[in-house]
Amino acid sequence: MKLTTKLKKAIQAHAAEVYPDECCGVIVNKEYIPCRNISDNKDQFEIHHEDLAKAEDLGEIQAYVHSHPNASARASEIDLIQIELHEKLWVICAYPDIEFQVYEPCGYKAPLVGRNYIHGIQDCYSIVRDFYERELGIKLIDFERQDLWWESKDNKSLYLDGFGEAGFIEVDQPQYGDVLLCRVGRTEHVNHAVIWLGDNGILKSEQTEPCIGSALILHHPYGRKSVREIFGQQWQERTVKIVRYKNLRE
Repeated sequence: MKLTTKLKKAIQAHAAEVYPDECCGVIVNKEYIPCRNISDNKDQFEIHHEDLAKAEDLGEIQAYVHSHPNASARASEIDLIQIELHEKLWVICAYPDIEFQVYEPCGYKAPLVGRNYIHGIQDCYSIVRDFYERELGIKLIDFERQDLWWESKDNKSLYLDGFGEAGFIEVDQPQYGDVLLCRVGRTEHVNHAVIWLGDNGILKSEQTEPCIGSALILHHPYGRKSVREIFGQQWQERTVKIVRYKNLRE
């Protein structure tokens, strides 16, 4: 998509209006439609569902637009992920140093090892889902999960229930690919999932540094990068249940 002068001026004006927050909107019928950003994170955007619905009533969304305040128009990791999820063009406007970049889906996949943490997008369940698809050829369901859902006893126990709905059953001893459900920190619910690698730390879907051990796990700790590490005593104490995908029985 070629950004016309008219489009650029409309996007730039919206970016200036909400600066230093991120602006967001969509392009429909070659017109920019500004939307409300309801994200609690100043480094991200989330289009208000009412604004998105009104825009969709006008026609097909051709592109999603947002600004990068005090930064370049280079796509961030979360941008690259969202581009693939939405399968639409992605327009980024840097402000106040004006720069525009247009991105299209290109098949980007965040690595299993060393990916950044973004709750609900790249978290400890996301890495399980991606591992199963890339390493085992199994597509798991996804489910919505609010950040810190595990802190309230009134909330559903998402992991105990969710993994069952995804086709996992409880087992006594882990084998390659099994998931260990853990309780990390002072929490009302099981709130973390790790993948059992055992003595096989090699990933076939990406090149990684060697990781040696006989009790290896892969997981994505809260607020940190995903990692392979030894399943030591602290993880033994945190583990509540071992589950195996129903079609991975020995």
